[in-house]
Amino acid sequence: MSDILNKLPEADTFDFRSKNNSLFTASERTCIVIDDDPTGNQTVYDIPLLTQWSAETFTREFTNKTPVFFVLTNSRSLSEKRSTEIFEEVCRNILKAAKITKRNFTIISRSDSTLRGHFSEVKAIKKTCGFTDGITVFAPVMFEGGRVTVNDTHYILENKELIPVTDTPFSKDHTFAYNNANLKAYLKEKTHGKITDEEIVSLSIETIRKLTVDELCQHIQNIAPETYVTLNALNYNDLDKVAQALLLAEKKGKKIIYRTSSSFIPSYIGQQPKPLLTLKVNTPNISEKGGLTIVGSYVAKSSSQLQYVLENNTEIMSLVIDVVKLLNTDTRTYLKSIATIIDDAIDSGKDVVVYTSRAVITGENIDASIEIASKVSQALVSLVHEIKSSPKYLVAKGGITSHDLATKGLHMKRSEVVGQILAGIPVWKMGAETRFPDLLYIVFPGNVGNQKTLSELIQKLRL
Repeated sequence: MSDILNKLPEADTFDFRSKNNSLFTASERTCIVIDDDPTGNQTVYDIPLLTQWSAETFTREFTNKTPVFFVLTNSRSLSEKRSTEIFEEVCRNILKAAKITKRNFTIISRSDSTLRGHFSEVKAIKKTCGFTDGITVFAPVMFEGGRVTVNDTHYILENKELIPVTDTPFSKDHTFAYNNANLKAYLKEKTHGKITDEEIVSLSIETIRKLTVDELCQHIQNIAPETYVTLNALNYNDLDKVAQALLLAEKKGKKIIYRTSSSFIPSYIGQQPKPLLTLKVNTPNISEKGGLTIVGSYVAKSSSQLQYVLENNTEIMSLVIDVVKLLNTDTRTYLKSIATIIDDAIDSGKDVVVYTSRAVITGENIDASIEIASKVSQALVSLVHEIKSSPKYLVAKGGITSHDLATKGLHMKRSEVVGQILAGIPVWKMGAETRFPDLLYIVFPGNVGNQKTLSELIQKLRL
């Protein structure tokens, strides 16, 4: 890592974010974050989260001049064809609402910081929203999880070591495997060569740090239409500065759409950091009942975190759900018996961890594997339906798991992210329409934290 850093200019230390907020507010537009799973709000707070995307829903937000909102599509759990259909539907309804309200908007396609997901969603946005002559900024950095991009190579920073994402289990994902950590090569790989070298330019760290904001803005304005821009950044200073240049370029008429991870959003809207939440301070009237953690994510990091919890928290009740049973038997009686045990534990003040058996069962192709994951997720939804006692909190581990439990299990339509309980781990407050109103719902991404983080979270929630 030191060899790479020693060759770079010093980062700016100026507070760009305050002006970013002024620029964004003065633009009088709404920033719509179309999220492919529920974890992209892990860096922001006091922002609405929508699980519906009708034209009427968007018209209401535009009429109220909501500055930023997330649309939770959960498209990462779907086939590429279905994700494209959803993104096109979302965009058509955005355009209808914008026409009715005469409200301008920016679209951020938020996806995974470890490069998993349907990149075809970008094409759906460009085609449907008329951005085909704009530039596309690709910025998968997520500093809270150690995801950085240097010299167009995307890394995970762990123990002061820069590890290319292709050297991690994330690149071997059973649905979204890829071969390139270099973002230019990744773009060509994911579009099967439809994006060429001539259509990609790099916004390097050297360029970001050496140029003034005005010079950066001019540089961005000079980028040809239909170009993809790979954005490099090592920290929020880099990201805040380039976000300001992008805002200025948009103010001058540059058409830009964004494919980013979660760190870009607070930089772009200029939201200042907020301290981590504590239950006693932020929720003084919290229930004395037991809490519930449900682990559905199968990424290696989630399994490692779960194993640490099971080995080091003997006071917690643990229940395993056999995936083979879920796929091959009538599950209602099975899940109902587990829900009864959970209710008894919650009512007695005991914390519970429920997890799916760890052997990954895949199908004969990507769509079949997604279908299996969907069935497992549906079983977890059915389990939440069977639970009668509102827990002190609900931690949902994994993107697909957290989306389905919130929308299908708790019937969430619109909630709000109130902040983060640990770095990169957002807390939502469930609305009045949900099964357990005001429940603290904690979305724990599958790829965040170290081996001890899930255990540390559960311990923090006990206080």
